Amino acid sequence: MNALPPKLRLGVIFRRTLVQISIVGSLQLAPGLWAQTDNFNAGNDSLWSHSDLGTLGDPRLRPNYGFPADPTNGHAYRIQVPANPYYPTAGPGRAATYRAQVNYGARFAIGVDVNSWNDTIDQDFGLFWYLTNPGLGSSDGYTVTYGPQDHLRVSQISSESPTEIGRVNPFHMDPTQRYRMQVSSHDGSTFLAQVFSLNDLRNPLASVVTADTTWSGGFGGLVLYDGTSPSTTGCDATFDNYAATAPAASALLTTVVDLYPPPGGRAPELYPTIKVGILDRDTFVDPNSLQLWLDGVAISAADPNLTVVPELDRPGNPGGYNGPFSGATLSYVLPNLLPAGSRHTNVVAYLDGTSTWQTNTWSWTTAYPFLAAANSLPPGSLTVRGFDARTVQTNGGVNLDNSLARALRQLAIPPTIPYELTATSIVQVLAWNQNGTPNNVPGLCVNATEIKNIAVESLTYLELSAGVHRFHVQTDDRAGFYSGRRLEDPSGTILWEAPGNTANTTFDFVVEAPGLYPFRCIWEQAGGGAVLNVTSVNLDDLTEVMLNDPNDPPNVVRAWYPLVCESAATVKGPYAADATAVHSPALADLQCGSTGDVINQTLTGGTFTVPISGSQKFYRLDGPRATKITGIAKVGGNVVITYQVQ
Repeated sequence: MNALPPKLRLGVIFRRTLVQISIVGSLQLAPGLWAQTDNFNAGNDSLWSHSDLGTLGDPRLRPNYGFPADPTNGHAYRIQVPANPYYPTAGPGRAATYRAQVNYGARFAIGVDVNSWNDTIDQDFGLFWYLTNPGLGSSDGYTVTYGPQDHLRVSQISSESPTEIGRVNPFHMDPTQRYRMQVSSHDGSTFLAQVFSLNDLRNPLASVVTADTTWSGGFGGLVLYDGTSPSTTGCDATFDNYAATAPAASALLTTVVDLYPPPGGRAPELYPTIKVGILDRDTFVDPNSLQLWLDGVAISAADPNLTVVPELDRPGNPGGYNGPFSGATLSYVLPNLLPAGSRHTNVVAYLDGTSTWQTNTWSWTTAYPFLAAANSLPPGSLTVRGFDARTVQTNGGVNLDNSLARALRQLAIPPTIPYELTATSIVQVLAWNQNGTPNNVPGLCVNATEIKNIAVESLTYLELSAGVHRFHVQTDDRAGFYSGRRLEDPSGTILWEAPGNTANTTFDFVVEAPGLYPFRCIWEQAGGGAVLNVTSVNLDDLTEVMLNDPNDPPNVVRAWYPLVCESAATVKGPYAADATAVHSPALADLQCGSTGDVINQTLTGGTFTVPISGSQKFYRLDGPRATKITGIAKVGGNVVITYQVQ
């Protein structure tokens, strides 16, 4: 597998790739095979039929079908659906528009360009096929739709009631880009739904493969529906270049359905698995022929990190057929850490059942969390251990939204969600549990029944060695960890964010050089259990140590309280952390009162003692919260700076 088959050069494969683009990627079959097309340049949809569902005869609820000018393609097809005030009697706002001239059977291919959509509203939009009995409460068929909740899903529709039978999640479409959405079947029961970038109609960004036999024929068209309950937002999406056909018996070739890392995308893993999934259709892949290149280097068939399975599974098809489907799956686990932010190119080649070589070429970029040395302080710059923890709580009323976004709104200065209680504290470890010991979150010592609507921001500088690090987090509710140029850098690196309301998992990141790195933890609690526990994992033996464990066990990751004394030779700077400054804190952990009441206090302050050097020096304090220098004095050979935390 170190070279292409005899007499088959890469240039030849690439030329054959371009041929298949015209056949498969854009569904542009041979002249005369198209049954229906519409580029909407006529400025009307006279060939289309509308099923304005859920209007109950109210003209105000009828969708608007418009034909906006397109700067590159004449006109497009914009469908806008109002919200439905008759929900739930008439269901959500929705629309189906379809071509009733052709009834498609077992073999079909339908595609449309997605030009734009309102990404701020909860809606689904996409393609309808096998549509029959169109009307309120009667429509049957199948849909493939994209929703801004980041999913691509296939649903079986019975009397307008959807049952999801396949999904790719998460999958995000950028509203500033254009896409091609298409669906096809070679046998009437196996469905392939895909999304491509209009800039690359060869390599799919997402594919749903599923099987169902409920319906066997009907019309093709477009569908939109309001995803809110009750129906409050309506729908708004713009399409172009609709095309549908019943392909000839040899037209639907074996095709790539999975590419990971995604084409033009990012790989957040340290050691991503390159994956290629191939689906058999009118032709069949030879699994033994699969070959993979990474950055021009062939991966040997004997490489233990390379596996080829002679089938295609879809374990993520909720309620649908999970496989195996006829085809093949190639996986290659990268054995080495690639440079952060580096771009890479894969080529996969395989023989189909007609003894024709097919290829796919795609590029991607590493995107694992990487802490740049330029963002760190020198070791020894800070002298006090601990995290600066600031807690806010909106204690009254119902539970607030259970999300990190809500927590950030509470923690903002000024807050966009007002809070009644606040406290600042220094804590040594990120560890609390409502049902354990201690039973409080930092600074807000409350009874278990009152632990709700809380957000905690913990800031520190972590002393990290160069290389790969792994942290283990247990959280209820959500947590997120970040590192940037400064402690609260909004454009900083996301080390990890909880994908759900609870988590018990590990995450990895890479450090460029030894140093003290800004570290920010956001934790939130809406109601119920309240837990956070963060440890570092020794990658040699997988033992775990609490971050900043005060007992300093082996392999501990120390956390340094993030107030920095900076100095400069001139008043205008530049200022840098003064490694000779020694911090003497008047800081203390806030403890729960005997009754468990809220303490609601803030830290007081401390001093920095700096040896005198040079003819003049200027000093300033940089920390997570405002500080006020309340005194400066010469004591022997030192300058003593007294401050208070605001």
